[in-house]
Amino acid sequence: MIRKASPSANDPLSLLRTRVKQAPLGPGIYRWLNKNGDVLYVGKAKSLRKRLAQYVVPAKGNIGPWRQSFLQQIVDFDVTVTNTELEALMLETHLIKQLKPKYNVLMKDDKNYVYIRISMQDPYPRIDIVRRIFNDGARYFGPKTTAEEARTILDLLRKIYPYRTCKMEIETADPPSPAGYGEAEEEEDGQAQRIPVVCYHKDRKTPCLDFHIDQCSAPCIGRVTPEEYFHQSIEGVINFLKGNEDTVKTLLKEKMQKAAADKKFEIAAQLRNHLRYLEHKKDDVELVSDTSGEDSDIVGIAQLANRSHVVVFHRRAGRMIGEHSYNLVGNAESLAEVITQFLAQFYDEEAEIPPVIIIGEELEELGVLQELLTARRGGKVKIVVPERGKKSNLLLLAEKNAQQKAKQQEAKWEADKRNTDSALEELKERLNLPSLPERIEGYDISHLGGTETVGSMVVMRKGKAANDHYRSFTIRTLKRGEIDDYWALREVLTRRLRYLTEDIAKEEENWKEQGIGFGKAHKDEVERVKELALQHCHESEEHFDPDGFLLARREQGIVATVQSFSHSENVMELRCTWADADLAQTMLPRFMVRKILRSLKKGKMYAVVPSALEMSYGGLGFRYVKTSPKPIDERRERLQPFSDDTLIVMMYEAVQNKADVSFTSVPDLLVIDGGKGQLSTVVDVLRKLKLQISVIGLAKREEEVFVPEVSEPVIFPKDSQAKFLLMRLRDEAHRSANRHREGRGLKAVKESVLDDVPGMGDETRRALLAYFKTVSAMKSATDQELMVFINEAQLIGLRDKIGRE
Repeated sequence: MIRKASPSANDPLSLLRTRVKQAPLGPGIYRWLNKNGDVLYVGKAKSLRKRLAQYVVPAKGNIGPWRQSFLQQIVDFDVTVTNTELEALMLETHLIKQLKPKYNVLMKDDKNYVYIRISMQDPYPRIDIVRRIFNDGARYFGPKTTAEEARTILDLLRKIYPYRTCKMEIETADPPSPAGYGEAEEEEDGQAQRIPVVCYHKDRKTPCLDFHIDQCSAPCIGRVTPEEYFHQSIEGVINFLKGNEDTVKTLLKEKMQKAAADKKFEIAAQLRNHLRYLEHKKDDVELVSDTSGEDSDIVGIAQLANRSHVVVFHRRAGRMIGEHSYNLVGNAESLAEVITQFLAQFYDEEAEIPPVIIIGEELEELGVLQELLTARRGGKVKIVVPERGKKSNLLLLAEKNAQQKAKQQEAKWEADKRNTDSALEELKERLNLPSLPERIEGYDISHLGGTETVGSMVVMRKGKAANDHYRSFTIRTLKRGEIDDYWALREVLTRRLRYLTEDIAKEEENWKEQGIGFGKAHKDEVERVKELALQHCHESEEHFDPDGFLLARREQGIVATVQSFSHSENVMELRCTWADADLAQTMLPRFMVRKILRSLKKGKMYAVVPSALEMSYGGLGFRYVKTSPKPIDERRERLQPFSDDTLIVMMYEAVQNKADVSFTSVPDLLVIDGGKGQLSTVVDVLRKLKLQISVIGLAKREEEVFVPEVSEPVIFPKDSQAKFLLMRLRDEAHRSANRHREGRGLKAVKESVLDDVPGMGDETRRALLAYFKTVSAMKSATDQELMVFINEAQLIGLRDKIGRE
């Protein structure tokens, strides 16, 4: 018998293709490695995942000898995430110079980067754009992405701080020198020069046009002292370039308001554009290289599936020169304990210890640890926990990379079929499952103080993440501010699992076997239907309509009703849901509602229901709505006196309730993030839906695994592959829920009364909110201030929406 080779045996790149799918989408640098871990190639990418995939995609036709040789040697890759493409370019440049990889042929140097230089050694400092840094006493800021960006920033700053742009060398002279034009003399305006100066390369005795249009303070003729010039023109520029933009924004706003008040709308518009640039430009603090000259290490830690992953960035002379990553063995009680133990081991007597180490947690043993590292280094070592600024951004980047390293480690584990097969076999044995759990679903609930409550469903198929089967749920039956994770979990599982119970044709056959048939109302049944509607559904003569009724009959008698009623083309209502007393508590009414909803291919269906049935209708796909069409509101008001419970309006949207392949697939195991309480909730849902599906709870605090009706947790070995798989699934469910919640929160923040102002686009809305911050501020602003951003028609629309006089 000839054994067929596995795909990975024929195609050694197949495992890399699997792992590349888990690579980050953002910018960064990548390193291809051979079997010995040597770096073969360093590259940068706008999207790491897309760029890496281009290497391992099956080749179409012949490939060149260079690429063929390269692909035969690569067995692994590593990535470093950056915030911008420029950071990736700078890091790539340094690593190519440092590592000299075999397949890199182009060497880059610093001419790619642009800096802003302030000549602090001059009495009247100049500001220039340069591409190299020298140890000349000047201050350098950057790097910037392009020279155009640097010029834009300097043009903006000059509106506020009128610094000189000439190339002249200006020196103070005491006594005045006859060689220069700085002698004290009477000027046309009757004012004498304040100090004597000497100007070289000057071709005129009077100041240039910039002085006359208030764009320069004329140090060339001694109108300001060096101290005044620095305070008025240079100090503000330095503060801005260091990241303090608030002063410039405030001054621009004042100038814009004054121009608008003076009806100089063209000038006001120019200043408005400068403000928009500041509001919308990206944070250009480039982290992998700066001009600080500081030596430091940045330690980022991530914990996934109860394992710790560390990334250490090494910065020397303000530049990133390398990184190290580690997967730590063993467990610790806290992140602070992980950091303490790691630093003590990482910086041994032979390690290079920088004077500054940046970490993300406060340490109880900080003083002792600093003393230890100071002694080992032979010089002072300071351990810093930054709260803001560049150090904080560096730490966030290191932690982001630690998260990515952890995910790549998981992807490498997952790509090895032996690990996943072993994990599934162990799960089957220790959980007493009837078969291998080929489809495992994980669930988690996330909210922010009772707002934006959401649920997530993540899926593993044969031990590997099935991202296309992930689903998210916005909780429909909890009011804003309510916190009830059990209720939310019940809704999520009910909405997901109901698809496994829905076989309308088969269920209808089952009801027929019990003597119950279904159909529309016949002509001779209209009076009976009307009688039931008036008696049980509180319909009135004037509101009764026989159309749209679905009836259940037994021995030619009507035993249940439900109606799909059309108020208009766009407003449908589900109403008059009634069943005989002996059938009211069965699944018959629910089946009839589902049968009607199944016929709804598009649009929305409303229902007026008692609040006690909110969960039941939520399980059918309805959600609570705050506002509803006028006919539905009028019906709720008409029916309220007949109900002992508060009536609410719920809505079913067809497009959101279409069955898909993920929902119709039967899971072998459900994993719930939580302990015995969450587990009991899901067991109750399964019982009510009459489903036989294995379920476990994974409590995060002690990573204990609970099964139904057993008080003690299931014991797994310390290095259990099965437990690692379960924790990976739980962590992924947690991340998925948080992403969905954050997305909904961001959408809610963006919603504004401005959305409804006629003729107002997104850019104008963003500009208004960026400048005025709140709608209340717009309401109190003058028309002149508003018309810097909007036209007269938009002003009228805004006045109507926000209630301006």
